[in-house]
Amino acid sequence: MNFYHSHLNYPLEWSIKKEPIYRLLDDVKWMENFFDDGELMISCLSNFKNYPDEMIGDRDEGDSLIAGPNENGDLIGIKYDSGDNAFIMSTTTELTERVKKDFNAKCAIKINNPSYFGVEITRKLPFAHKGYEGHCIYADSRVQMLDKEIEKNKAFQSIDFRNDPFAAQKLATITRDFELFLKLDKYKHQKEYRMIWFTKNKVDKSMVIKCPEVIKFCEKIYF
Repeated sequence: MNFYHSHLNYPLEWSIKKEPIYRLLDDVKWMENFFDDGELMISCLSNFKNYPDEMIGDRDEGDSLIAGPNENGDLIGIKYDSGDNAFIMSTTTELTERVKKDFNAKCAIKINNPSYFGVEITRKLPFAHKGYEGHCIYADSRVQMLDKEIEKNKAFQSIDFRNDPFAAQKLATITRDFELFLKLDKYKHQKEYRMIWFTKNKVDKSMVIKCPEVIKFCEKIYF
């Protein structure tokens, strides 16, 4: 991003310092395929929920309960889920022995600029129109309490979930897809950094894409 103090001054440059993230792989051939032609598998919540190993999968992914007190002091809540229209890629910010063991990792793709990487991947996914990236949030529960967030709670209490056809969209403006980054404390050591691509269709299985444009942002790491 370049800008000027005035028309007489030289341009200044401002950048965001990006930390690398690591895509763990359990077979070196997957990494070699990626660096040959950009082949990469992008997963989804449906897969995460069905992995038998609880350190890799999580059957409650995308589920949450949001609640807050109404004007009478009664606690009102609703259980919901989201992410059924999203592709997701899980990475880590730290290559520890414990996280490598969790995923039986033999190697990793080091992604030096996650944002550029994410934008290019978006172009390869069918009907993708929006993306998120960020650190996962760890907690001892999937319940989101709004008792201390007055404005959010007012907005939540005003939604007519029975009759308003736009109730889901209104809820989304409050939660801001928080639940898609929410993980239980038992996963905290994995230090997950998640990339999410939303599409206009339901996503219930992984997709293998080829995106050679992102290879330049990446490096090979062997364990």
